[in-house]
Amino acid sequence: MIPHLDPGALAWLGLARPGGRGRGRGAGLGFALVVVPALSLADPEALPATALILVAPLTVTMAIRERAHIDRPGFLSIAAGRVLGTALGATLLVAVPPGSISVLLGGMIVVAVALSVIGLDVAPTPPVAFGAGFLSGVTGTTSAVGGPALAVVYQRRPGPELRSTLALTFVVGLVMSLVAVGAVGRLRAWHGILALEMLPGLLVGLWSSRHLARALDGGWLRPVLLAFAGAAGVYITIRGILGG
Repeated sequence: MIPHLDPGALAWLGLARPGGRGRGRGAGLGFALVVVPALSLADPEALPATALILVAPLTVTMAIRERAHIDRPGFLSIAAGRVLGTALGATLLVAVPPGSISVLLGGMIVVAVALSVIGLDVAPTPPVAFGAGFLSGVTGTTSAVGGPALAVVYQRRPGPELRSTLALTFVVGLVMSLVAVGAVGRLRAWHGILALEMLPGLLVGLWSSRHLARALDGGWLRPVLLAFAGAAGVYITIRGILGG
């Protein structure tokens, strides 16, 4: 059964869908930061499953469009790390209070962004990419916000390489996370139905954001990525402190 959504929640979801798509197409990462809070207002039980399902069309489209630019060694390292991170994330979902998970992971993201802002030059070497994939798997499975760690690692890479590599990573990660979420009993039919109800807004956002990626590639990409990652870390931390 689909949960009841009050008018305020529906209004926020209506704004978040195209807004999230516009940000997501350009930076390849902003979807979760916009839609996850909206879904949290509508019904916390919709997370992370509905957000994971809804983001699938975006990530598949991006991975196909810019597949020629994928950093294959980086992707393989990230994917390997994500396998372990997803397993840990699924374990945390059933073993640790949600607030404690959010505070820990959100704090780690904020620290990573701070180190980047003060001049830390993180290159996507295999060990670093593996670690980012691990953290992405944990955060993606527990909260559907799996992009910030990867954003920090790939912040200095060309836009097409960043978007294509992370999009392919997210496609694989989504499958892993959905399987894990289902295995611990957090995936229901109504999660998919709710995602389908939000799909029209997703398509509108994809269409309206075609030109944003070119603008961000010209020097705005790194600030946008760091702002996204920092805001996501703060959001996750506050949500944990407040018990959301």
